[in-house]
Order: sequence, then C-alpha cells, then structure tokens
Amino acid sequence: MKLFDFLKKKEPEQRAKYHYKEAPKMLGQELAKRERVDLNFILGHLPDPDEILVNTGKDVSAYRKLMVDSQVRACVNSRKAGTLSLLWEIDRGKTKSKQAKLIRDLYSDLDINALNSAILNAPMFGFQPIEIIWGRAGNYILPVELVPKNQEWFIYDKDAKLRLSTINNSLSGEVLPGKKFLTPTYNDINNKYYNPYGDRVLSSCFWPVTFKKSGFKWWVTFAEKYGMPYIVGKLPRSTMDSDRENMKDQLESMVMDAVAVISDDAQLDFIEANGRNSSSQLYDNLITACDHAISKAILGQTLTTDSSQRGSGSYALGKVHADVRKDIVNSDKNIVEKAHNQLIKWIWEINFNYGEIPKFSMFEEEDVNKTLAERDEILVKQGVKFTKSYYIENYGLDDKDFEIESEIQ
Repeated sequence: MKLFDFLKKKEPEQRAKYHYKEAPKMLGQELAKRERVDLNFILGHLPDPDEILVNTGKDVSAYRKLMVDSQVRACVNSRKAGTLSLLWEIDRGKTKSKQAKLIRDLYSDLDINALNSAILNAPMFGFQPIEIIWGRAGNYILPVELVPKNQEWFIYDKDAKLRLSTINNSLSGEVLPGKKFLTPTYNDINNKYYNPYGDRVLSSCFWPVTFKKSGFKWWVTFAEKYGMPYIVGKLPRSTMDSDRENMKDQLESMVMDAVAVISDDAQLDFIEANGRNSSSQLYDNLITACDHAISKAILGQTLTTDSSQRGSGSYALGKVHADVRKDIVNSDKNIVEKAHNQLIKWIWEINFNYGEIPKFSMFEEEDVNKTLAERDEILVKQGVKFTKSYYIENYGLDDKDFEIESEIQ
C-alpha cells in the first residue's frame, strides 16, 4: 500500500502522530549548503559573484576608477547629498538617558558627516568596511576613530563573516575580532547564501562609462579629421618624387603651425568637409545615452543631472522623478541608521549592558519642530514645564531669542 493511501485512512490525530514519529532526522537538518554545491568554495572563501568582475578579471577597485567620469561623480554626489542633508538625533523625542547623553557627547566629537559619506559608499561598492579604533575615555571604552577601508582588502568566509585578505593568507583570510569592523551593505537580504558582498550600483555603470570613453575617443578623432579643412597641394605631373615628399612635409608642418613655404608654381586648395554633421551626431547620441544610463543606475532617474531634460518634462514627470529620488534617499538613510545603531549597540554592550539601547535616527528638517511641538504641546497641557535649556537643545533656539512665560510674569 502506498504511503499516501495509507495516510488517507488515518484519523487527523493519527496522521499527525505518524508524521511526528516517522519523520526522518534529516528534515531537521540543513542540506543545501554552499560548501556542498559550490566548487569554488575550495578556495577557502565565498567568491564574489559580481559578473563584471568575474568576466573581466578585475576586483572592486575597478569601480572606484569609474569615479573619474564626470557624470558618475555628479550622480554619486547628488545621491549622497540627499541623505547627508538630513538631520540626525540620538533618541529623538525621548527623555535623554545617561547612555543617550554619553552617545550624544561622543557623536559631537566625531565627524558624523564624513562617516555618513563613507557609509553611503555601500550602495556604490556593495559594502563598506569601516574599522573602529577603540580607546579609553575616563571610565568608558569608546570609538576614538572610524576609518573606511578598501573593499578589495576583504573577503567573506562560508558563514558570511568578514575576513582580512593578507599577504600571508590571501585565500581564506585572517579572522577579525568582534566589534572591530562595521560593514554597511547594500541589499544584504539573504546574503548568507547568495552575496554577502552586496549589490553594486556602479556595476551597472561599468559598460556605459567604457562605451562613453570610446565614444569620446572617436569623437575627438572625428573632430581632428573632419573639423578642419583638407589641404591639398597640386604639383605638375612631371614633379620628382623627392619634391612631392618635400611638399607633403611642408603641408604637415602647415597643419601644425599654419606656416609653409612652397614653390610659386605650386597650388594649394582648402576643401571643407561637408555633410558630416549626421555622422558626428552619432557620437553625441552615444555619449548622451551612456550618461542617461549612468543617471538611471545611480539616481533611478535622469531629470536631476541631465540638463537636456530640464524644463522639458511635465509636472507629473518631475513629481515621479522626485518620488523615485525620495525612495532612494530613504533606502540609503536606512543603511546609515543601521550602521550607527550597530555601533551604538557595541558601545552599549561594552560600557553598560543594561537599560534601553539609544537609537540613532535621521529625519528631514521640517519634521523636527512639528513632531516635537505636537508632543510638547500635549505635555504642557498636562502641566509639564520645560526649561530654557530644553528649548535651546531640542529646537535650536538662541538664549537671547525667547523667554519662558512663567519667568516673565
């Protein structure tokens, strides 16, 4: 009798009991492991699955070289600016605890804008290792410096743990201590089995930048060849070859220096290259198409950086592009917040390990007064009285700009 037919005759309780008893032990085990199916795993680390790097034999430093391109740099700066323009706060809207005040004081001594800019390299290069240099400050052990490091110096092991690829151990890498490296990663969902190296936005820019360089190269050659008139020297048919070569040399000199000496019986004609505009437009179109591809890969749209589209789109198109940009800013903001909250968690575990962990958050400037004002208004109606220092700290007011009503009376 087949198992299916046998189970159909059983009561539901009996079927469940039968399944529990007869279920093979392997059902509780993990079978699909990378080390069992991936031959590349014998190298001692997880290979980077980036197809462009695999096919070209390059490492992630190839993407760093793309930043030389003006369009790539402009788009990357524009994308980063959207997140860097946000304000940040520790335990926003909450009464500051001892831990939160310590973190806030620490952050006031760090270059948070530079740190956030480094974290925002993660979407461009997949992930961004940031080494934490710890030091003692009074009774606490705190980050003294946070240093971004090159991605190509690191590899991941079978458990998606970061390792340092050294000269003595380049294949399997050296084990790194805990709480030593922040590794903000772009699109790191399920990265344990697929790609701990993250998704790289600049990988979508590699070929557009390559084609764009070729387009410029041939466009310059085209301009040199057809941008100036042809100079044709005419000599009698009986002219000696040596005289022809001499005139050729003089014409070449004339092209460079616009000066030549010729015989009085020689004739020069200047022939303009006509009908070449359509050919030159091909190079222009190629470069423009590459720029559009770069903008879409980095910003999700082209309206922000491409001047050819400014003023030509409808209001609806502009709103769509703004919404796309806002989504990208929110995505990048989450990466920054996650990295900071990981750092704060480590600081908390080392120094406190009790109470509620402070949270780092980013927000738009117009959100500040609205959120705090609504909350504070409710609290004031309930009888809470805030001090001047509270308004100075949370609303950015100057001591000379206001007075507390109770103090005036």
